[in-house]
Amino acid sequence: MHDKLRTLIFTLSLTLFSIVVFAADEGVDRAVDGAKDAITAPGTVVEEIASDTSEHGPVGVVTGSVKGGVKAAGQVVKGAAKVGVGVIEAVTKPLTD
Repeated sequence: MHDKLRTLIFTLSLTLFSIVVFAADEGVDRAVDGAKDAITAPGTVVEEIASDTSEHGPVGVVTGSVKGGVKAAGQVVKGAAKVGVGVIEAVTKPLTD
């Protein structure tokens, strides 16, 4: 009898854990996308410098740095927001469903 009860409790625990994990999956995906945005932001600066240098010559290094820096900063803020929202979703989604 105790073995059946243990098996039932174990099965219910795994089922509950699976539900929580699958519900949190959407928030985790959003957080990962945000982290990717933040990590790849420095590449935006390099892309802008390369683009402006090819269009405007040596002056493009300066303009590309400024434009790339602004775009990268925006990308980092957007990424951080996604991470924050994703973490909140991952934590609260199982509670609201």
